[in-house]
Amino acid sequence: MFRRDEARAGERYITELVRSAPRWRMRMSEPPMVRGTITPLTKGLFLVPALLLLSSFCAPEATACYDFTVRDAAFSEPRNVHRLATIAEIHDPAGQRIHDQLDMWFKKSGAGLNVALLRVAADDPSVRWDEYGIPSAPPSSPVVVLAGTRYAERRAFFIDYWEPGPTSEDLAALKTSPAREAIRREVVHRLAVLLHVPGVPGEAGSTEGVLDRVVRSWADEEPLGVSVVRVDRSDERERLLLSFIGVKESGPDWVAVVFGRGKVMPPLEGENITETRLNELIGLLVDECSCLRPPSSLGVDMPMMWDETLDAAVVALRSSEDIGRALPDAWLGAQIDSSPITRRVLSTTSWTLGAFVLTISFAAAAIVRRGNRKRLP
Repeated sequence: MFRRDEARAGERYITELVRSAPRWRMRMSEPPMVRGTITPLTKGLFLVPALLLLSSFCAPEATACYDFTVRDAAFSEPRNVHRLATIAEIHDPAGQRIHDQLDMWFKKSGAGLNVALLRVAADDPSVRWDEYGIPSAPPSSPVVVLAGTRYAERRAFFIDYWEPGPTSEDLAALKTSPAREAIRREVVHRLAVLLHVPGVPGEAGSTEGVLDRVVRSWADEEPLGVSVVRVDRSDERERLLLSFIGVKESGPDWVAVVFGRGKVMPPLEGENITETRLNELIGLLVDECSCLRPPSSLGVDMPMMWDETLDAAVVALRSSEDIGRALPDAWLGAQIDSSPITRRVLSTTSWTLGAFVLTISFAAAAIVRRGNRKRLP
């Protein structure tokens, strides 16, 4: 009795659903059709689940992380690509000339820099200026704007600008700086780098002691350990890096964990810089990488040169033997880089959704055919 009542309730629901859809009402009001004819409606009803079921077979095999730890996975994950936009009116020859010069510089000297060059029309009303980290079109042009991208948050942020365009010295500072060079050297053979911007006199705290203790504790914990790179907030050579990380001319001590190809975690400032908090952030990097916590979810890559020689120099945090010992017995013999976890989830979801829609489709088709039979002479 319960199943019969439930089925009737389902039929009433489908009936109301059919009647509430304008296109479907139009189909039901058409002249009677011969029994057994497959109508455009029923074709559509069967097409949806068929496509869903087909997608479960055709979906490309997605994988979890290729590497064992979050730190190691960061060296195989795509970096954040920031935007260098030449903004000028569409027919402004000066703006086009600046853009062409920048394009030539990138081809000659900017290979390996995670910055993309764009040409943006200042007089185009369809431009979304928030994508370049600014609220509206610049008051004058041409101007070149560098905007950062946060993929996890799907938003842009302003880094720097040059009017009318960057000089050769500005481009050299865009390409690299002493601090970024030090970070490039360190991250390939360290678990992480602690980027430290000391506070101005009167606002500096006990951060030096905290950093020393953290470095010593991780030297005992992990063979690669961590190191410290310090930046003077008044150093003009670090203008771009300081703007990228949001450090002002004055303020308290500032520390951020940097790992992978220059990925910067959310920073700690002033009294929030503690051993406990730093150890928690660094500890995330030795965890097993998964789809739920990829490296990209932990920070944003700074603008920095990188190439295959640096990838080849990376010292892995875990060797293949360590991975084998750490994995459960059920995983032994499986390939780490061909994990079917994501595919199984997608396949199961597709089958479940397809079966649900197929059931609804059969019920709707039965109601439509029943209505057709009633209208037959």
